[in-house]
Amino acid sequence: MGSTFSGIEISKSGLNVHQTALNTTGHNISNADNKQYARQRVALRSAEPIYNPSLNRSSGPGQLGQGAMVAEIQRIRHHFYDDQIMSTETAKNYWGARQLYFKQMENVFNEPSDNTLRSLTDKFWSSWQELANFPAEMAHREVVLERGRALVTRIQDSYEKLYRLRQRANNEIETEVEKLNSLATEIRDLNERISKLEALGDQANDLKDRRDAVLEKMSGIANINIGRGDRDELIIFIGEQALVQGEIQRKLKTQADPENEGMARIFWEHNDRGVVLKNGHLHGLLEMRDIELVDRITDIDSYAVNIADIVNEAHRDGFGIDGSTNKNFFHIRPLSRNVEGTFVIQNEVGDYDIDQDGVNELSAIFRVTGTHKIDPEARLGISGALSFFNNNSENTLVNISYREDDTLQDVVKRINDRKTGVVAYINHDKQLALKATRAEDDKRTNFMIRHIEDSGDLLVGQTGILTASGAEGAFDYRRTGGILKLRSSLQDISLTPNFHPAANLEIANAIAQNPAAIAAGGGKDIGGTGDYNTANGANDGRHALIIAAALKQDSRMLGHSKNPEEFYNALIGELGIESRVAEDATVRLKSDLLYLNNLRQSVMGVNLDEEMSNMIQFQHAYNASARMLQTQNELLGIIINRLGA
Repeated sequence: MGSTFSGIEISKSGLNVHQTALNTTGHNISNADNKQYARQRVALRSAEPIYNPSLNRSSGPGQLGQGAMVAEIQRIRHHFYDDQIMSTETAKNYWGARQLYFKQMENVFNEPSDNTLRSLTDKFWSSWQELANFPAEMAHREVVLERGRALVTRIQDSYEKLYRLRQRANNEIETEVEKLNSLATEIRDLNERISKLEALGDQANDLKDRRDAVLEKMSGIANINIGRGDRDELIIFIGEQALVQGEIQRKLKTQADPENEGMARIFWEHNDRGVVLKNGHLHGLLEMRDIELVDRITDIDSYAVNIADIVNEAHRDGFGIDGSTNKNFFHIRPLSRNVEGTFVIQNEVGDYDIDQDGVNELSAIFRVTGTHKIDPEARLGISGALSFFNNNSENTLVNISYREDDTLQDVVKRINDRKTGVVAYINHDKQLALKATRAEDDKRTNFMIRHIEDSGDLLVGQTGILTASGAEGAFDYRRTGGILKLRSSLQDISLTPNFHPAANLEIANAIAQNPAAIAAGGGKDIGGTGDYNTANGANDGRHALIIAAALKQDSRMLGHSKNPEEFYNALIGELGIESRVAEDATVRLKSDLLYLNNLRQSVMGVNLDEEMSNMIQFQHAYNASARMLQTQNELLGIIINRLGA
């Protein structure tokens, strides 16, 4: 026979477990609108029975049940969905960062409208055509000057806006690193609290929900990987490095990088190694700051330096109505270096101090034009090979051969088709010109010709670019004094602008102060000097047409594009495609995220109908346990108070 009081203990356990179940149901209902909350469920199990090896075992059960007890309060959550959502969140925020900045870049170029680089360049071009019809009238010269100023202002404004966008991205990067460190600290503190509670045998369900919510925020910033293999220790990785390991945190920090215009570099605080980022908002910001925005700034720089050089090259051969010649229309302010409180202009003959240590290391030449005129359709009659460097870190040698039956046009096409660090064209005087493109490795070497070499006589005797053939006569930018290897005079050589040319472009003072010096007229060579030395007269506007053709119709090679219009169209087209790709990816990933969140909510979300049903069930069970306890009380009352009567 069992204990007289065992029924009371069984009823008590029923009250306890169903009260806990009711409280848990109430907790679920209270968090019904909390999207980060995982519903909880009370898992019951029967208490350990009493084994009673008595003499009457054969006539009664050997084990007596002791009611129910709470085994655990389970958190209904599936980490598969969590990991899928974090992965999608990482990708969405990466593309979201790209979409935002591409949209901002589109706003900078503001196509199509009446105040864009395209429209202002067209107006500048048309002003030269109008001047060709009325070369003696000052009003049309003022129009050329004003439209030139408008174009310069728009180029400078485009550069400034793009550079400010880059600074904004840099500020966001620094903020995101601070936020990531703050979230990692929160994870570390939660890990500590969870481990202490679980060591006491409790379930830290609500703290784990908070930790999962923080992990989701972190996944939007960087490509984190979660290590859950150790039940006692959660580990968060970025790349191969642990950001948080249980109660240990390793922080990230930022520092200005002098080789990247002072922009922030991200690295680990404990070992100074760079952080490996592959996705997330932070990676998207870094790509926009250091790749996409730099590319567009370089495009604007390319546009500025080439527009200036295209106009200047033709303008120097023309004459103003005041008889002046050999003047530049545009001017790009050169680099200046502070030496003991004074500014010393560098790069006067092409020598360039790339690391700003006071010692010149390179020869910085943007364009060189040959001294000899040559019929571009005539057979060369000679053979040999030209050598150039690709403008990448390997400085790969590119050889371009020419044969006796080739024309100069054939050689120009081969140079441009190979897309080396040099492009070629034939100018208005039928002279061969070579000029640099943007650098693929070090942006500080943008617009520098890296290497020119000719095994034969094409660049020496026929076109007059180099002083000698072979390796001894080659121009190489890695040596100072490289300009001495070029046969061309200084007026046929353009030096590389060392600052961002788009920010430093301006109308030359000689033109800005005296529109009469605008070279609309041509000239003639009197005395066989080999140069134009006498103006054709005030009513000659043929040279204005040459400048207009150089801007629009002729192939003057802006990078690997034939002219400024083709270059600008490619720039805007590529920007539009990149922006659309980012927008489509963001929309697609938002849809994926919504689908995954719905799936996760179907598992961990609170269903009020289900909770109300559970509440009624637990309430009836609680009432039944209370009624059982009351019955046990009545039985004991009979035994104690009435049995002896």
